[in-house]
Amino acid sequence: MSKRKNKKMMQYLLHPVIFILAISALSYAGGRPLLAMARANMNMLIEKGAPSYSNEYNSEFTDLFTADKQFNIKDIQIPEYGAHYGNILCQNIDMKVPLYYGDSDELLEKGAGQYIASGLPGEGRPILIGGHDSIYFKPLEKIAAGDTIEIQTNYGIFTYKVTETKVAEASDTTAYSLIGEKEQLILYTCYPFGKLIGDRNQRFFVYCDKTDGQKD
Repeated sequence: MSKRKNKKMMQYLLHPVIFILAISALSYAGGRPLLAMARANMNMLIEKGAPSYSNEYNSEFTDLFTADKQFNIKDIQIPEYGAHYGNILCQNIDMKVPLYYGDSDELLEKGAGQYIASGLPGEGRPILIGGHDSIYFKPLEKIAAGDTIEIQTNYGIFTYKVTETKVAEASDTTAYSLIGEKEQLILYTCYPFGKLIGDRNQRFFVYCDKTDGQKD
């Protein structure tokens, strides 16, 4: 008799526990998409605000180097992946962006990211750099042909003039080329600027020719 009572008591105790676990699992499964959506919307709202570079922008690049600094191209060292090795500036559109070597999602949350298969400033090859349209590359919406863009690195400063802007499909591989001996700076971001809902299958490209920065 006592065994039967103990069995019933165990059942009474287990049923509420199982019920609570089941409800918790269903709540987690059902609420996970909502939490993800809320987090995404929160990030987008934060990105829509005015960007601040106090924690990421390193003014030492400006203080240490001048545009006429001589350097040997052989002395250029490839940065470590994820390194903040430079800054991008454009006074015409009030843009100041930290430049990282690599273009992972984590790096693009900190600043602009360089595609590592492209050239470094001063190497004489095309340079491909991407950034988010809702924060770091938002000022590109106002850029125009003739504007000047400066890249400050830890080995020198390089100046580029905007020659053209273009909107292309994200899948359009003809929108840029990384083959060639001409040093061309190519910046790109999602288009339309600041669009939160709908397809984001287009990219806004800015093409620039190098005008300053010396090499031996």
